[in-house]
Amino acid sequence: MTFGAEIWGPPLIAAGASWLTGKGSASKESKMQKTQRKLIDKLIGSLNGQGEFSDLFDSSPEAFQKSFVEPAQARFRNQTAPMIQQQYIESGQQRGTGLDDTLTRAGVDLDSMLNQYAYQFGQDSLNRKQNSINSILGAGAGAPNQTTGMQDILGGTGGYLSSNDFSSQFKDYFKKPVNTTADSVVPPRKGFES
Repeated sequence: MTFGAEIWGPPLIAAGASWLTGKGSASKESKMQKTQRKLIDKLIGSLNGQGEFSDLFDSSPEAFQKSFVEPAQARFRNQTAPMIQQQYIESGQQRGTGLDDTLTRAGVDLDSMLNQYAYQFGQDSLNRKQNSINSILGAGAGAPNQTTGMQDILGGTGGYLSSNDFSSQFKDYFKKPVNTTADSVVPPRKGFES
């Protein structure tokens, strides 16, 4: 008489062991995963220009003006233009159109350089945004939780219990014994021996 133990026994035991080994580890977030999630949330919040990391993605004209244009113009007024004037004064040509032409060309060159920097500033901001998005999308799940010793033991037991060897041993255990002629001979009861 069998109760289906040879069919359902190994899968049920393996399922029980799997449940015990996985209990509590899948739903719990590790410290690294929590840190990654918080950082990703901050980065996503900063992509639109507001948040803790918004300065990484700021490509506004005001930011460029403050970071590049104003310092370059101040350097031109305070260093470059006086240096050009000094060269013309030393050569005795301070009253000619050469000084005005040189200063104009230097100003035009400055504007051209600032235009190139403005384009590069915008491109760099877009690249930083794209790289951040790619990093966010490619971020893994982080370091997994550490398993306990009991989970390791039960995992190994679950692996064995779901193996073919255990399954065949389990089936053999519940098989009906085959009666042989030697088994069918019943020894005489005590007191009736010959």
